[in-house]
Amino acid sequence: MKPVKYLLLLIFMPAVAGLFAQANSAAGAAASIAPGSQARLAELLNKPAMVSPAKAASLGKNWFKLETDAHVFSDEVSVRQVSAVYNDFVNQEKNFTGKKAILAATVVSSGKDGTVVDFVSTTIAPMGIKIRAPYRALVTEYENTDMKASIGIRQFDTDSASNTTVKGMYSVRYAESVTIGGKAYTYIRLYVINDVNGSILPNAGKILESQSGPAILESVDLIIRAAKSK
Repeated sequence: MKPVKYLLLLIFMPAVAGLFAQANSAAGAAASIAPGSQARLAELLNKPAMVSPAKAASLGKNWFKLETDAHVFSDEVSVRQVSAVYNDFVNQEKNFTGKKAILAATVVSSGKDGTVVDFVSTTIAPMGIKIRAPYRALVTEYENTDMKASIGIRQFDTDSASNTTVKGMYSVRYAESVTIGGKAYTYIRLYVINDVNGSILPNAGKILESQSGPAILESVDLIIRAAKSK
C-alpha cells in the first residue's frame, strides 16, 4: 500500500468508527423517554417534534449515514393501541402511507428469535423523485405491556452487504405510559438510522436532512392516527 493511501486510512477509519459508536449509543438511548421531554409537555402534546435535527454524515462515494429521531406525547391513545400498530405488519402500508414517505411490509417468517420481514421504504423527494429502498430485517419485540412497548428492527447483515440502496438499517419503535400533573399520557418515540445511497440526488446530504425530518414526523402522526382504531 502506498504511504499516502495508508495515511488516509489512518485518518478516515477512526472517524468512521466514531460514527458507528455514536450511532450504537443513540440507538440504545432511543428505547426511552428523551431527557427533558416531560418538561416540554405543552409543546409536544399531540404535536410530533424532532428529538434532535436529522443528520446525514458523508461516508464517501455518495453514501450517507442518516439518523432521524422524533417523539410526541399523546392523550388520545394508549400504549397498547400504539403497540398494536407497531406490530401490525399486515397493515403496515395502510398505516404508514403518507405524503412524504410510504412503508410497506411482508412477513416472511416468525420464530422464537423474532419476525423476519421484507420492508419497502419509499421516500418522496423534491420534484416527485421517489427513492425506493427494499430490505429484509429481523423484528424483535423487547417489551409489550400496558406501561411500555418497544421493538427493534434490524436489517440482516447479508441483505445489507448486497443492498445498493440502504445498508445497516436499524429502527426503534418505543412507547411508554407516563403521568404528569396527575394525568396519564402516552409517550411515543420513533428512531431510525441507516446508510443511504444518495447518488440520484443533487446535493444529497442537505436534501436527505431536509426531507427525512418531515417524513419521520409524519410517521409519528400516522402511528397516532392508526392507533385510534385499535
